[in-house]
Amino acid sequence: MARVTLKDIAHEAGVSVMTVSNVVNGNLGRVSATTADEVRRVIAARGYVPNGSAQSLAAGRTRLVGLLVPPGTEDQSLLVSAHDVSVVGAVEATLRHHDNHLMLRSAGTADDVRESVRRWNLDGIVVMNYTDAQLEALDLPRDTPVVLVDAYEQEPGGADAGAGAGARVVRVGSDDAQGGRLAAEHLLALGHRRIVFTGPTTTPSRVVAERLRGFRAALETAGVTWDDTLVVPANTSYVEGLEAGARIAAGHPDATAVFATADILAAAVSRALTQAGRRVPDDVSVVGYDDTEVAEYVTPSLTTVRQDVVAKGRAAAALLLEMIDGERPSDPARLGVELVVRESTAPPPSPSSSPK
Repeated sequence: MARVTLKDIAHEAGVSVMTVSNVVNGNLGRVSATTADEVRRVIAARGYVPNGSAQSLAAGRTRLVGLLVPPGTEDQSLLVSAHDVSVVGAVEATLRHHDNHLMLRSAGTADDVRESVRRWNLDGIVVMNYTDAQLEALDLPRDTPVVLVDAYEQEPGGADAGAGAGARVVRVGSDDAQGGRLAAEHLLALGHRRIVFTGPTTTPSRVVAERLRGFRAALETAGVTWDDTLVVPANTSYVEGLEAGARIAAGHPDATAVFATADILAAAVSRALTQAGRRVPDDVSVVGYDDTEVAEYVTPSLTTVRQDVVAKGRAAAALLLEMIDGERPSDPARLGVELVVRESTAPPPSPSSSPK
C-alpha cells in the first residue's frame, strides 16, 4: 500500500502543501479553524502518519533521549536489577506520552558519551548507576540537558559532579539516608541491638554509603555503639546474598537482625539463615530495601524500605523534558521513602532462647 503524503492530503482537502504542513506541525497562526478541521478530517480518513525525521528537522529537535548506563559484561544485561528495570520503564513511558523516544546505551568513557550524543543528535540524556568518579570521567556535555539518577555531589553545595561548570544538570533520587534511618529505627523499636548491615559497601556507591550513614545515625541517636565488624559486604545479587547470609550465620551468632540494601539481597540472606538453622523472624529479623515484587513473594514476606522507583523514573523524564524546553528545574529532587512492615521482622528472642 502506497504511503500517504502531504501532497495527497493537500489535494483532497483543496489546500496547499504548506497549509497541511502547518496543521501537522501545530503552526496554526495562518490557518483558519475551518481549514484546520478539514485537514484533520482528511488526515484521519486517509490514515496519514507524519514523517518523524521531517518533523524533527522542522522543530529543531530529534525527540530522541538517551539513557546511559555503565557497560556490563558481554553476557550480562545492561539492566541487572528490578530497580533498574522499573526506573527505565517509567522513563520510557513518560517520554512516550510526550511523543519522545528512548535509546538505551552503555557508556564507559567520555568518547562513548560524545559519540552517542552527536551521532544520534540526542535532545538530552538520563544517566544512572554511575559513581561520582565515573561521572567525572564521562565529562558530560555542557550543551545537552542531563538528568543524573541516584547521583550525589562530591561535597554539599559543590560543583556538579562530572559535569563541569555551566553544565545543564539536575539530579533525581530517593532519600537514601532516611531509608537507612527508618530501617534502623524499626529494628531498634523492636528491641534489636546487634544488627548486621549488608550490601555493596566495598564499591564507591554513594547510594549505599548514604543508607549506611542514616542507619548508623539512628543507632547513635539510640545510644547503640556502632561495630564495624557488623558490616558484611555483598554485591546486589541473589547468589552473593546467599553467601552473605551464610557468613552472617557463621560469624555473627549473636546478631538478632539484618538490614540488607536491596530486597533481592534480603530474600537470599533470609533463605541462607534458614538453611543454617536460624529462623526468620523468630531468631533473626531481616529488613530489605526497594519494596520490589520479591518482597511480597518470599516467605516470610519482607519488611522493607519502599522507594517509589516508578515516580523516580517519571520525575527524571519530566525534569529532562522541562530542561529540553528551556526551563531550569530545582536541583536536586529527592523523593521520600517509607517503611513497609511485613512478616520478616519481630522482637529479638529472649536470652534463654538465643542460639548458643
